[in-house]
Amino acid sequence: MRFGSIPVRWAIIGLLFVCVLGRVAWAGSYEALGDEIRALAAAPNLAKVKVGIRVVALGIEQPQLVYAQNADELFKPASNQKVLTTAAALTMLPPDFQYRTLLGMLGRDLVIIGAGDPSIGDPKLAKAQRQSVTGVFERWADRMKAEGIHAVPGDLIFDDSVFDTEFVPASWRQQHNLEDWFAAPVGGLNFNDNCVDVILTPGQKGKPAIVELVPNWVKVDNKSVTAGTGQPVIRRASVNPLMISVSKTVSRPTGDGNPTSIPVGDPGEFFAQTVRSVLTAKGIRMDGKVRRQRVRQADGSLPSEFKIVAAYESKPIDFLWRMNKSSLNVFAEAMLKSLGAYSGGAKATGTRAAGAAVMRAFLAKLDVKADGFVIDDGSGLSHNNRISPASLCETLVYMDRQLPIRKQWWASLATPGDSDGTLRSRMPALKGTVYAKTGYIAGVSALSGYVVAADRKRYFAFSILCNDTNKSKGGSSAARKLEEEVCKKLAAFR
Repeated sequence: MRFGSIPVRWAIIGLLFVCVLGRVAWAGSYEALGDEIRALAAAPNLAKVKVGIRVVALGIEQPQLVYAQNADELFKPASNQKVLTTAAALTMLPPDFQYRTLLGMLGRDLVIIGAGDPSIGDPKLAKAQRQSVTGVFERWADRMKAEGIHAVPGDLIFDDSVFDTEFVPASWRQQHNLEDWFAAPVGGLNFNDNCVDVILTPGQKGKPAIVELVPNWVKVDNKSVTAGTGQPVIRRASVNPLMISVSKTVSRPTGDGNPTSIPVGDPGEFFAQTVRSVLTAKGIRMDGKVRRQRVRQADGSLPSEFKIVAAYESKPIDFLWRMNKSSLNVFAEAMLKSLGAYSGGAKATGTRAAGAAVMRAFLAKLDVKADGFVIDDGSGLSHNNRISPASLCETLVYMDRQLPIRKQWWASLATPGDSDGTLRSRMPALKGTVYAKTGYIAGVSALSGYVVAADRKRYFAFSILCNDTNKSKGGSSAARKLEEEVCKKLAAFR
């Protein structure tokens, strides 16, 4: 048989020859690209910085290694830890998983039963839904009235036993100031990212500033003074009762989009007290006190006499972006405990240890060795976490193959110019080209994700972890520059 005037066997040999040449050409191109990345990582101001890099080409061919540097060594990942947490959540939780927070009556008492949902009252999500942060509770009040419940003669009981009461990891207590918003606690009931938002407006010169708190039932000790210059000191004065202290001088206002957020001490108590204040404001009389009590039984069932009045349901996939794009630690910590509470069968427990065990099982699926990582929290705020660039990159490759959730996974990552993301002010020329998770704690800078190449067909999974950035002058800025320059090289590849 002939193909035109050429025998078929010669046509086939020629086609194979072209394919081989093509693969050799691409291998050569990747080698040159790797050399360029190596040169970037050899910058003099990175000499004392421990740098780990892995880049893998994806797209029109099988995954192919482009470059690796210290890729199998363990690094502190900072918030790149959230890549592991969210990937494990999407693959290890049931496909139809959703949180279900319940409000109901048990005799004379009103009962709230938590599911660990971190999204209730989150300001960004509430704004997207065009409601106030207390919108869920306001609907609950309306539902109670529709059911003919205008007064609660008993107590307001809250059951947050789905998670344990270790609201913050032990390591955070030694490593961080627990009054910083990014170190907010996590419980079985969570509201407004478990923070009190403080909004300040200067008053008359020499007089106290106007202080607004969200939620507004929280007490305030206002010792501030309005002045032309100076900064206020805002702190948590006490936990029980919850009180915020404002002192020193207030020289400029803080609007709704930029309040000072102060973490609470007890998330469940904070949630329940806010519910009580909203119900009261809506005209429902609350006669009893607020108290914690386990109502859900050990097997997960509810007492037969418990009557559900309202429920709030949400799916993690709908707010995945608050973990990766916005890098909210409180969401990631809730997700870690959710892995323990909802992935472990009958013996499931909502603890960090149980969640870490599920994450280890997830990483085992990717053939990551047990001694190849350390999981101390879900967010990466702890300095005790460890992972390799190779393992992070393999996670990204794996998640890119999960076709049912691939679109949502990519969309959860930050991209330059997105006002809700941590890359909003970085690499503006690469908008729509870089999709990545940032990471920063003292001495650590990290960036892991995907870069779409110039031909828009090929793309790269990458992980860049930089540790010991505090050991050289300008180390942190040099690490950020390395991350951005590598992304530019990948984006320009043809």
